Amino acid sequence: MHIVQVLVSLNLGGSELVAVELSEFAAAAGHRVTVIAADGPLGGRIRACGAKHLDWTIGRKRPGTLRYISLLRHWLAREKPDILHVHSRLPAWICQLALARLDPALRPVYITSMHGHYSVSRYSAVMAGGDRVIAVSDHIRDYTLHNYPATDPDRVITVHGGVSHRLFPYGHRPSAQWWAQILQDFPELAGKRLLCLPGRLSRYKGHVDFIELIAGLSADYVDVHGIIVGKAKPGSRYRDELEGLAERYDVLDRITFTGARLDIRDWLAASELVYSLCSDPPEAFGRTVPEALHLGRPVIGWDHGGVQETLSALFPQGAVAPGDRKALLQRSRSFLEEKPVVAEQSAFGLRESMEKTMAVYQSLRAIENL
Repeated sequence: MHIVQVLVSLNLGGSELVAVELSEFAAAAGHRVTVIAADGPLGGRIRACGAKHLDWTIGRKRPGTLRYISLLRHWLAREKPDILHVHSRLPAWICQLALARLDPALRPVYITSMHGHYSVSRYSAVMAGGDRVIAVSDHIRDYTLHNYPATDPDRVITVHGGVSHRLFPYGHRPSAQWWAQILQDFPELAGKRLLCLPGRLSRYKGHVDFIELIAGLSADYVDVHGIIVGKAKPGSRYRDELEGLAERYDVLDRITFTGARLDIRDWLAASELVYSLCSDPPEAFGRTVPEALHLGRPVIGWDHGGVQETLSALFPQGAVAPGDRKALLQRSRSFLEEKPVVAEQSAFGLRESMEKTMAVYQSLRAIENL
């Protein structure tokens, strides 16, 4: 098969990682793979796996992006791919408009992925318009069907994200070299018990709850230190607001902002506890939860959305009623006093996730060839 993945960019993020992992998996299985997206930090992985990369700014919100409609239509007619899998809204519109005037005999199977709680609108409805719609959790599948009731439920399939056992092996610990570099960059972490909140600096990701949690623990656990691993949007003042909040709680020296990191595995493995505190909306899937649990690190998270599905299967004792800050503090104290054992498990594995998606590709292609 010739499989095409289309998305805004190859920057760090959940949907981007899914597209990269699918490309790597398909290429390793002998399929021809093309990725259409603006280049970014994950671009090297695309090229390393043997996939072809078209560095098109197909997700940039400007009038000039419309030129990709014709460009893509001609490319599809020439290359005749079997699968066109789209992961973002504006690229999905470009693909849909390109397909509309393409010879039906040349039309590839068209698949969209619902990676999150897209705003309910005609613009977002494009993500529910694929021949098949892949939802990253049962929660997102329900969200899609509730908000777009005209969508045929048989077309919406849940494929949870997965974790590579090779990249996130159970019991992994960071190397001495990694620690040496980290302590050089962040000397305040020496001798501390790290509590980690991974995720970009966005208002719904739970940073306020996390800072208040660190403040609640600070008096009784002098060695606890919070780390916030993720980047802020360019020009955003949100980090300044969070630092101001930490200063008001007198825990600014107990919080470290690492910025964007490519070494998330080691940050998770180095942490005493990992958190997932998305509020409204909840996490669509929340891949750092199974990543941390596959490493053997305890996770505490609000018990809703995709995180509810992951915790219920892998680590139910980490689930806390959404917004119950008192319970969050008590659960954290309990785990700090007696570290819970996280059993080694195979659920939410990367191969399982990739094989389910490939099965969707194969089944639709078989229907097209009838």
